[in-house]
Amino acid sequence: MGFFDSLFAGKRSAPASSVTFHLDSAAHTYEDGAVGLEATTLDITPECRRVAVIGLNGAGKTTLLKLLDGALTATSGTVRIEADGVSYDPSVKRDLKHVEDMVGRVRREELPNTYYQAASIREAVELPLKKHKMPESERQAIIGNLFAHFDLAAVSREPASALDGEKRHLLAIAAALSFSPAVLVADEPTKGLDEVSSTRVAKALFSYDKQVVFATHDTNLIVRPEYAIDRTLVVDDHKVVFDGTPRDAVDCYTDLVRSKYEALKA
Repeated sequence: MGFFDSLFAGKRSAPASSVTFHLDSAAHTYEDGAVGLEATTLDITPECRRVAVIGLNGAGKTTLLKLLDGALTATSGTVRIEADGVSYDPSVKRDLKHVEDMVGRVRREELPNTYYQAASIREAVELPLKKHKMPESERQAIIGNLFAHFDLAAVSREPASALDGEKRHLLAIAAALSFSPAVLVADEPTKGLDEVSSTRVAKALFSYDKQVVFATHDTNLIVRPEYAIDRTLVVDDHKVVFDGTPRDAVDCYTDLVRSKYEALKA
């Protein structure tokens, strides 16, 4: 069950105030035998408000994020997600419902068909809130605040199909925030955008007061001081090979890419 589908699955619990991710030798191998992530042990705590994950295509970034947000379960080792003193195991169906409440998933390409079927993006975001019997005044306040922050107010009456790429990225983020998760896990939230649009989406995302764990190929983005990225993980060959500051991570990643290029030349 995806994040957007889960909005329709039943009453959601009260929002968590913070989230800590614990991976203990967590790994995932896909059904076809492909390794997504080798055994990984790390903690991501609320003290790190902005955590970036960088790496080449196929390195394991998406698998790592899906283990964090519950979209995948570990095939060995464990993933635990702790909130307000309670620990949840996303491989347990009962716990997964809590995880989906606490962790907002941002994947622009996963806007559900209902978003394109709705008459407007405002209606699309409001429908799940209405199905969960959220009072109208609260619904309007949430949508109004999100659409104002993410520059969607002027297109709120437009259908999703009429939006450009930048606005669809912004809509995916706003939709993931509509039920007030404690943290966002975002897989390449600026993917496919030009420099100007990428900057606008990143500015909106990182100026919102929410813990964010995100994957990106944009190494310039993670070192910009205004985005205040606290920590960066470098993933290569399905392993976390570096964990540290954004600047040091970019140096590591640059050396890694250079070494792979030299190996290909040889």
